[in-house]
Amino acid sequence: MSPGLSYVVIKSHSLMADLLTPEQMRTLAQQENLEYFVEQLAGTSYGRISTETEGDVSLALEKVFYQKFIERMMGIVDLAPTNIGDFLQSYYYLRFEAINLKRIIRGKFSGLPTSKVIESLIPITPYKVESYEGIVGAETFQDAVRRLEGTQYEPLVSSLELSEKYDALWPVEIALNYLSARAVFKSLERLPQSDRGLVRRIVQAEADVENFLVAAKQRSAREDAHSPEEMFPTTYGISLDMLREAIETDDLRAVIQGLNPPYNEILTPLYEGDVALIRSRLRQHVYNIAKRGRAANDFGFNVIMAYLIFSEIEKDDLVGIAWGKTQGIAADDILKYLAVPYSV
Repeated sequence: MSPGLSYVVIKSHSLMADLLTPEQMRTLAQQENLEYFVEQLAGTSYGRISTETEGDVSLALEKVFYQKFIERMMGIVDLAPTNIGDFLQSYYYLRFEAINLKRIIRGKFSGLPTSKVIESLIPITPYKVESYEGIVGAETFQDAVRRLEGTQYEPLVSSLELSEKYDALWPVEIALNYLSARAVFKSLERLPQSDRGLVRRIVQAEADVENFLVAAKQRSAREDAHSPEEMFPTTYGISLDMLREAIETDDLRAVIQGLNPPYNEILTPLYEGDVALIRSRLRQHVYNIAKRGRAANDFGFNVIMAYLIFSEIEKDDLVGIAWGKTQGIAADDILKYLAVPYSV
């Protein structure tokens, strides 16, 4: 292990002490309202947070939690050897830019006001596009996608034909998922072969779940469904045959039960149409991938990645709690969708 890597591994170990414990997360979720949640959070590493905003309070808090995570991530990037720092920055900025592009595309598709779409964006500097505002400012959903011409997201333009045929977002979103995963796998080349497995497993699991959710949605229009081979350019743990079966079946429960672990467990809430719980279970699975990766190598890259994964999941859970509190959702229902309390 190089001296630079050794230092950032030790630093990552120590920084894990700043993360919220499952007990703290439960306490935050059980607060009576948003005001008490913010007061309780002030006693943690997040400190005092202002909830004064003219817009959506939950979105304002989401930005705070994202900013905290980006601060943590960039702190590691600045300490890490160049190849690891470059990979981490690329990996997270690709992930967050994909989220921003999805929010823009969904907002334009549903006709949200420009100000609302911009308010929803993660506070990051554009990474592979020149400006988010420029895309949001397009007159139509199709024009917004076409403004990605000349960037690494240009292949999304060709997905518009399917999108218009079905009057649906999924062709563009699948194409974006594929491009993002491909870019992450390309960025992995900066790392030694032995350090790539943990990230690869996470990206593949996320892609598998998203593919299956799209396939399940096609059941209502399966007579007009597009060829699975064209819909899903890349598959991993859930094969193209299984995705085809998910589209064609009259018994989705049987298809899910026939999947290998962990997918049969992650996707079970689809019986009741509870996609939010599926995403929670996926986060728990990612948490466990990182936890096992750290146990397998507690003195290398896996420790760095585990710290950031744990931190990102903490961010997602805090976003969920904040949203739940602004919606007046009961604490027990909020806890159901958190990853941290049930992943230790």
